[in-house]
Amino acid sequence: MLGSALQYDLTELEGLDILSTPSGPILAAQRLAAQAWGADSTWFLVNGSTGGIHAAVMACCGPSDALIVARNAHLSAHNAMVLAGCTPVYVQPCCDKGLGIAHHVSPAALEAAFEDAQQQGLRVAAALVVSPTYFGVMSDIAGLAAVCHSRGVPLLVDEAHGAHLGLHPGLPPSALQCGADVAVQSTHKQLSAMTQGAMLHLRGSRVQPQRVRRALQLLQSSSPSYLLMSSLDAARHQALDPAAHAEALAAATYARQQLGSLPAVQLLSLEQVAASDSWSGSTCCLSIDPLRLTFSLQKLGLSGYQAAAALEQAHGVVAELATPTCVVLAMSIGTTMRHAEALTAALRQLIGEHSNGHSSSAVCTASQVPQLPPPRVKLSPRDAFFAAAEVVPAGQAAGRVSAELLCPYPPGVPAAYPGEVLTAEVVQQLQAVMQQGGTVTGCSDGSLETLRVVAGA
Repeated sequence: MLGSALQYDLTELEGLDILSTPSGPILAAQRLAAQAWGADSTWFLVNGSTGGIHAAVMACCGPSDALIVARNAHLSAHNAMVLAGCTPVYVQPCCDKGLGIAHHVSPAALEAAFEDAQQQGLRVAAALVVSPTYFGVMSDIAGLAAVCHSRGVPLLVDEAHGAHLGLHPGLPPSALQCGADVAVQSTHKQLSAMTQGAMLHLRGSRVQPQRVRRALQLLQSSSPSYLLMSSLDAARHQALDPAAHAEALAAATYARQQLGSLPAVQLLSLEQVAASDSWSGSTCCLSIDPLRLTFSLQKLGLSGYQAAAALEQAHGVVAELATPTCVVLAMSIGTTMRHAEALTAALRQLIGEHSNGHSSSAVCTASQVPQLPPPRVKLSPRDAFFAAAEVVPAGQAAGRVSAELLCPYPPGVPAAYPGEVLTAEVVQQLQAVMQQGGTVTGCSDGSLETLRVVAGA
């Protein structure tokens, strides 16, 4: 039924209570959300930001198009290219050599990606970046939008961790406010919607709303959960109250000040982020989400995993994310000053317990992970997805086309996407990360003794 509906004019579907073309209270709720986030159109999503990324890419790109995509993009971006059939042109984010993590995409790097696409004879239909990152760093969205718009190309932003941005004077502006054409937000992450609740916001005319609707008809259920939709509407209502953010911002400010005063704590700063940018090194157009604290205890010899485990087990402080080098703490609506005080007290105690000796002699850093040359793409994500695959020993994988996405932490940037030619250096990097206590996601064999490659390629 859904497949046949796509053959008809979308205006004929206005009476249906589906999320792509709703009526009644769903339509009213989506219009209120668009008004709240400064969008021309907003769609509720009931399968997270993943569905929004899929729809945004499918609304812009087809099999004959190219998508410029940040190399630190979520897995959903790769799967979106499988669905759309488009060709990726990767843009490298700035990588932090101290923490081994990926930060922002610079406008100069995006310019270079457009030039790369032109040299390959590809028509770029859209660009997709992640801002803020999991570690709280926001790109110069205004600069990136200017690069895209000068070429008539829309900028899509995976803003999964930024649904709160722009809703309070103490918060940085949102991607839409900075000129993005589409922003996809996980309203369940930093705001109070139920898990899976997300939104896709559209502004301007570079992306046709009809194409977004059509993609969402294909991707989302025609019987969405009213619990999820109601939670999205309630989260919007709560987030528009400035008082809802006030205590969390105060608590975050206090925690940042306290952590910054502890010599053993290396707190991620704008200056450190800028130092990772080989294109400009300027902090003027970058920002860090004040509600996200990324820090390292490497001076104590503690890995991020060790620090996060100690904070949780001994003090009940649960990290949002831990890597071999750092810990990420996320604050949001509901965070109180009491939470910030408990955090700082826990860190002071942890530092006191480990200040007289190292807990680990093998804390991994990005300097131990070599920067690899750009990958050679042999198959599109779609062709690689549908191709037959086989399993080979890791030692025999060099020169073969990967059939799986392999992402090492650190540095948190995929070393290989499906369709890319594996090299000996890539395999060695993945194995080194495992040996140093890191993690490689996306691999079918967690030991990395074998890898899945495209059969016959």
